[in-house]
Amino acid sequence: MPARPGAGTEGSTVLPAGPTQLPPSGLGDSLPATRETPVDDAVNGQEHPQPLFEVDEMVAGHFRVLGQLGRGGMAQVWEAKDLELDRRVALKAARPRPPVPPLRKEARALAAFQHPSLVTVYGLGHHEGIDFIVMERIFGVSLAERLEERRSRGRQLELSAALEVLTAIAAGLAVVHRSGLAHRDVKPENVMLTPDGRVVLMDFGLVLPEYDSTLRGFVAGSPPYMAPETLADRVGMGGGQLVDVYALGATAFEMLTGRAPFVAPSLNELFVMHMEAPAPSVRDLRADCPPALDELVGEMLEKDPARRPQSAQGIAWQLRGIAARLDTPRRAASQPPPAPDTGILDVLVVEDDDALARVEAFYLEQLFGRERLLLRRARDGEEAVAAVRQRAPDLLLLDLHLPKLNGIEVGMQIRGDGLAPDTKFVAVSAGAQESDLQLLHLLGFHHFVPKGEGMQERLAEVLIPLFPELSSRG
Repeated sequence: MPARPGAGTEGSTVLPAGPTQLPPSGLGDSLPATRETPVDDAVNGQEHPQPLFEVDEMVAGHFRVLGQLGRGGMAQVWEAKDLELDRRVALKAARPRPPVPPLRKEARALAAFQHPSLVTVYGLGHHEGIDFIVMERIFGVSLAERLEERRSRGRQLELSAALEVLTAIAAGLAVVHRSGLAHRDVKPENVMLTPDGRVVLMDFGLVLPEYDSTLRGFVAGSPPYMAPETLADRVGMGGGQLVDVYALGATAFEMLTGRAPFVAPSLNELFVMHMEAPAPSVRDLRADCPPALDELVGEMLEKDPARRPQSAQGIAWQLRGIAARLDTPRRAASQPPPAPDTGILDVLVVEDDDALARVEAFYLEQLFGRERLLLRRARDGEEAVAAVRQRAPDLLLLDLHLPKLNGIEVGMQIRGDGLAPDTKFVAVSAGAQESDLQLLHLLGFHHFVPKGEGMQERLAEVLIPLFPELSSRG
């Protein structure tokens, strides 16, 4: 899965409001109730909107467009090079159109925030009829992608990891709410996980001031995470933050169980479940969930906003308390046993090409001597993570282009799960991009060796300083 920032208001829905104005049965029956339903595009007859920019186009005189990172019904996100400041940025662009709150409102809202869980805005511009926000280019994967990766392998997110991410989201929302704003589209797609451990709440395209949160006439959000009062168009004055609390509860339920709290074959049925069906218990689907966490998620999913936790800050404090009471600290529980100190260098070669794996093994034997090496091999990303869980190697030679999980994703998972803190990582690739190298540095992997001619000498230049006592050249 590519590392990218959030792609605008993907999957968000803008529909006529009110309990008697839910989508007609034709629309509801034809659109499954999933996060990926681009209702806004379908309604406006633009299932494939035209790109707003072109690659290599100069925007506002000094932003050179590098490529599109994502798109949704309301906006497109492009990667660009700021030629004046010599840095990569993300441009979120849209043509102003009602009833969607304009991009300028989103930019002004974000500009007021300074918090690790919120994206930084650098500026606002206009180019040939297109509004755009210049913002921090976030490298990483979305929470939705991380959850899908776990689902595809039949695994659930670790409790400690889920608590860490939820706490960061709640802390970010607390800053938003203290500024008198409501996000209104909290969901896994709008949460980015970066290699250096940041949890970033993205996409403020639906943000509204609390004094404006009673705006009538349309309902906006993403169906699996929409609060009952939003669907009924009954958000009271100052009630926007409790809409966010409900969406955070739905996100928490999905993180802990692997599925949304309410699942239905049509939008109409899903909306009815949000408004009438009791929220399921997390512990019914996950027995190791602490009772206090199950209770907190249930409270966030209360139909009556008055019965939900009344502040995101309070939720963050409760989540920290639950995390502190877990029986076994996360890193102690997940840390594999270290390799015994035998004077033997334990090396894990992660390479899907058999011939290249043999070449790398030969180079290592030339550097350290066969008798000083314990060589292991993983042929894809999943095998690599499993091998590290079994025993942390002294050295991991990691190809960046692998089946199943690529090298960047392997590194993110190893770092994210607290594995192998003492292992030396050396990335190898025949075609690493600048963005790959930036991600590697964020992960703390500072050694890179290009494949091809001269690889043996380049490996020696990197490895001898790392293991001088074992090198046959030392």
